[in-house]
Amino acid sequence: MRKNWKPALALLTVTTLLFGQGAGSVSAQGQAVPPGAGTAASQGQSPQSPQSPVFTFTSLASQAHAVYAANGPDQTPGTVLRLASEPVRLGGVNESFDYYYSVPRTTVGSNNYLEIAFSHSELLNATRSTLTVSVDDKPMKSVFLTKETAQHGKIRIPLGAAETAFGFHKITITKHSLLTDNICDDQHDPANWVKIDKSSFAFLDTQAQASSSDLLKEYPLPFVEPGNSTEVYTKIVVPDAAQPDVVAAALKVATSLSAQTATHRPIPIVPESEWKAKGDLGHVIAIGNPEAWNGPLKTLVADQGIAERDQKLGLDYYQMRVNQSPAAKLLLMVTRGKESSFAETIHLLTDQEMNKQLAGNQLVVKQAPGQSAGKAQSHILSLASAGYSPIMLEHGNSGTQQVVLKIPSHWKITGDVSLDLQMKISPLLMQSEGEDKPQHQLTVTVNGVPHTVLLQQLKPVDKNDGYQVRVPISPTVLKEANHTLTVAFSASMDLKGDACAPENNKGRWIFVDKESTLDVPHEVPAQNSFQYWPAPFVQDDGMQNTAFLLPEKWTGEYLTQFSMLLNEMLKEADHPQGNAFVIFQEPLTEKDVQAISSYNVIAMGDLEHYPSLQQAQGQLLVNEIKPLNQYHVINETTRYVAWVQPSIWNPQRTMSFFQAADESKAGQGSFLHADLLQYLKNAHEDGQIVVMSKSNDIFTVQVDEIVAKETGFDEMVGNISLWLIGGVLAVFLILLVIYIRMLKVEKKKAKRKG
Repeated sequence: MRKNWKPALALLTVTTLLFGQGAGSVSAQGQAVPPGAGTAASQGQSPQSPQSPVFTFTSLASQAHAVYAANGPDQTPGTVLRLASEPVRLGGVNESFDYYYSVPRTTVGSNNYLEIAFSHSELLNATRSTLTVSVDDKPMKSVFLTKETAQHGKIRIPLGAAETAFGFHKITITKHSLLTDNICDDQHDPANWVKIDKSSFAFLDTQAQASSSDLLKEYPLPFVEPGNSTEVYTKIVVPDAAQPDVVAAALKVATSLSAQTATHRPIPIVPESEWKAKGDLGHVIAIGNPEAWNGPLKTLVADQGIAERDQKLGLDYYQMRVNQSPAAKLLLMVTRGKESSFAETIHLLTDQEMNKQLAGNQLVVKQAPGQSAGKAQSHILSLASAGYSPIMLEHGNSGTQQVVLKIPSHWKITGDVSLDLQMKISPLLMQSEGEDKPQHQLTVTVNGVPHTVLLQQLKPVDKNDGYQVRVPISPTVLKEANHTLTVAFSASMDLKGDACAPENNKGRWIFVDKESTLDVPHEVPAQNSFQYWPAPFVQDDGMQNTAFLLPEKWTGEYLTQFSMLLNEMLKEADHPQGNAFVIFQEPLTEKDVQAISSYNVIAMGDLEHYPSLQQAQGQLLVNEIKPLNQYHVINETTRYVAWVQPSIWNPQRTMSFFQAADESKAGQGSFLHADLLQYLKNAHEDGQIVVMSKSNDIFTVQVDEIVAKETGFDEMVGNISLWLIGGVLAVFLILLVIYIRMLKVEKKKAKRKG
């Protein structure tokens, strides 16, 4: 293999080097760029330093076939895709299970196959028990389950072009097994089983290169590849002194890319000087004004004449190498025109409906279409909105099917919650056939609590076999569920003697429509508390009333953490305009101060980088004057802290701040932890301060209770003593005077009588 591999690599190196130095290539050495006024960027090497990375860019505007290095760490000599992390047990006479695998965007060779490892009960009837494997619902191979395969069976199936095309594919493993020749074989005998081993896998003969004839059509590939083990293969680069609208555009692109992956990993955002200093070779989306670049991208923009173009938005793809590397990655340059802003145009990359209209390797947009207002949201959760298809329960496949429905964490539930099922039921199940007719049931289990209905007792709601079932969900289940409900469906639809005559029981089914809804009466609280985070910053209509305040200085690590914070918040914002937030940056002008008072505000970092907050330290919950120890928290063992309070610019609005209490973390530019964000979303504790200690313990502090306990009683006693003592003395003196006078009157009367 080595003898064949080395010449191939050498040929690939020569070819790619020649290609990279062809027409349209631009070389730019890494420059030493001083940190911008708004950025704490890393210093680079001097232009004369031999260690400075050299970037080579080749325009793909006129290339009919773009070639670049494929994603993933193990593209050569192939990719092994494990199908499951745990063994899967199939019981009963007939049962099936689905696996899914994803083929990455790369060149795929001819040596592709699927290998299924299995074992089964040694009691199975070898002449009547089979295992069938299908790919994308196409049968590929069937085998008998014999004594020889009981301990260790294996099926290897070659995969063709259809099964290795880019994207997701489904593997279905179906078992039919019997223990005897008896027609009345017990379907529920525990000895009837087949186990699919976790060592089962798909092997893809993936190559080191990928290619495309239309890169914009395939966007967001290759920057993110959903379904791959890593999914995120890019970073976003912005100018060192990026303006707030550029940072906002970068954050919106980052969160839109992250939302299209299963893991929702944050997309790294770095200033140009940090990216240049590292010299890492990876896919890049560069977002900025043409005149703002100071490093390698400055040379590229000047050579391509991008600043002189008549455009609202420019999208340009380049093949990129670092230090003449044999492998090449992609650079997407995103620039705005002189008379436009990213707020008007960046939705071409963040709106998936707009993404479908992108085409080519270069696009110069002179008149950008406006952003769609989107459809009004009903805020009612359904199977469809959670990504599920309709559920079909039928004879032979009436086992449990599960769906997971999540209630947004910023919803405060205000009434009775129910699962309202829209169903169609086979007329054969609803027939009345004498006194001994079978009782067919549907059981809906919510977080382990079952609810069963007799089908024959339901009343149709239309003439098309439509029925409705309302499943109430108790407050206890909701409290324990932590806003996540796991719903399972199962049905009993067998006739008497069905085990002996299964062929006589066809046409019986229950269809659960995907428009079945979880009805949740709710409100979004506007209180100054973390109890319903991310409320009030996220509302049912998105984040249009939320602003983010950037510090005077920031780094790539800072922006990447901000991207993570936004990802978690936007998961709860189920609205087309969910990412319509505003960004301000210190120092704030008078106009900024007036504008920011209209928003709920979130900031993150070190307080000393926020002049406007430094000036109002006396109003902040946590600062140098008000350390954490006054809230019964040990300053020295605290790693991260977040707090929420009325905004210093408008008490009717809310402000939240995230910071590091550990100096070592702050020195690394780390101000936020993913576990703290998960706690905020899941804990639902009423409090204004959340602390993560160095022991990784996370807890909530309710400031009002501490103030009431420690200062409220003393203040009450102090205040009462002043007026109460004075009042008592005054009343005592008045009563004493009255008593003395009455005593004198009595003495005078006594003398007269004497």
